[in-house]
Amino acid sequence: MQRLQFLSRKADRPRPWYLDVNRLGIATVEMLGTIAALFVYFFVRGGRPDDIESSLTRGLQIIDFEKRLGIFTEVHWQEVFLQYDLLMAIANQVYAWGHYPVLAAIGTWLAIKNPSRFRFVRNVMLLSGLVGIAAYWLLPTAPPRLIHLSGIDFGFVDTVHGSADVVYMQPAPFVNDFAALPSFHFGWIALASAAIWVNTSNPFLRALAVAMSVVMWWAIVVTGNHFFFDMVAGGLVVAVCWVAVAYLDRIGVSARLTEMVRAGAARLLPPLTAFVRSRVGRLRSHLANAVAYAPARARDRSRSLDTRLRRGGSA
Repeated sequence: MQRLQFLSRKADRPRPWYLDVNRLGIATVEMLGTIAALFVYFFVRGGRPDDIESSLTRGLQIIDFEKRLGIFTEVHWQEVFLQYDLLMAIANQVYAWGHYPVLAAIGTWLAIKNPSRFRFVRNVMLLSGLVGIAAYWLLPTAPPRLIHLSGIDFGFVDTVHGSADVVYMQPAPFVNDFAALPSFHFGWIALASAAIWVNTSNPFLRALAVAMSVVMWWAIVVTGNHFFFDMVAGGLVVAVCWVAVAYLDRIGVSARLTEMVRAGAARLLPPLTAFVRSRVGRLRSHLANAVAYAPARARDRSRSLDTRLRRGGSA
C-alpha cells in the first residue's frame, strides 16, 4: 500500500513548464499582446516631428545642470574607453543588442513562470511608456551624440549609429533621435533587473540582474547615447510607475481594466476573425484562378506574339 501511495504522489506532480500546453498558451497570448502595445508605443514615439532647436537647447541645459552638480563627466568616460577597441566593440553591441532582445527573453521567462507577475511588470512598462511619450512630445531632448549640432562640440563620438560595424535594427517609423529624456534604454533594463530580483531567490540570477543594469549604464555612457540625467530620470519614472501599478492592483483597478480589455477583445475577435478569413479566402481564390488560367494565358500571349512576328515579317 505504501508503495502505491508513493507512486500516486509522484504521478500527481505538475508537468514541467515546457510540457504544460496551457501555461505556454497563456504566455504566448500575454507576449503577443505586449508586443502589439509596444508596437503602438514605438510608432507614436517615432511620429514626433523633429524639433532640433528646442531639443538641442534642452540638451545644453542638462549639461549646464550636471556641471553645477559637478557630475558632467560623460565625455571623460568616453575618452577613456575610446582607447580600447575591444571594450568599445562590447559597449556598442551591449547598447544595440542588450536591450530589446534581453527584455524579450526576460519577459518570456516571467510570462511562463508566473503570468500574474508578468502582467504587473508589463503594466509598469506600459505606464512608464505613456509617461515617456508625453515627455518625448512635450520635452524633446538631444542626446550627447547629437549635441554638436548646437555649434558647441564637447567631444562626444557616436560609436553606435555612426559605425558600420554595428547592426542597430530600428525601422524608420520608430526612430526618434530626440527622445533622450527619460532614457528607457536604461530604465527598462533596470525594470527587468528588478523583475528578476523579486521573482527569484537564486543569488546567481540576482547578481546577473544587478550586472545587467550596471553594464547597460556603462555602455550607454561610453557610446554617447544618454546623459546621466536622462538615465536617472528613466529609472525614477519606472520606480514611480512600479509604485503606482502596485497601488492600482491593491484597489482592484488593474483587474477591472484587464476585464475591460478582455471583454473588448472578445467582442472584436469574431468580426476580426471573419475579416481575416474572408481575405484569406479571396487570396486563395485569386491564386487558384491564376494557377488554373496560367497555361491558357501563356498560350494566348504566345499566339499574340507569333501573330505580331508574322505581320512584322510580311511587312
